[in-house]
Amino acid sequence: MGLLSSILLAPFTGPWSGTMWTLDKVQRSVEEQLIDDTPIKEDLMNLQLALEVGDIDDDEYVRREAEIMQRLREVRDWRERLGKGNAGGPVRVARDREDESE
Repeated sequence: MGLLSSILLAPFTGPWSGTMWTLDKVQRSVEEQLIDDTPIKEDLMNLQLALEVGDIDDDEYVRREAEIMQRLREVRDWRERLGKGNAGGPVRVARDREDESE
């Protein structure tokens, strides 16, 4: 495609190219939000702090920790689907000491 034909077709291809560029930026933004685990880690740290200062009891901690860990698993699953790396590896919930000896 020569320079002249590119100039002549610009009014028709320009809007299409602009639309595709915009959609690409939106897709990248959505992917970044899907794989960002920073807010989840902050929630986990805040939960641990609430337990330490006595705002919640152990049962509440365990219940809310399970919810947070499920969210973290979902983020890491999205990372795998999108072909991104998982620096932390798989998310596992710690077992009781009695279960580990078996």
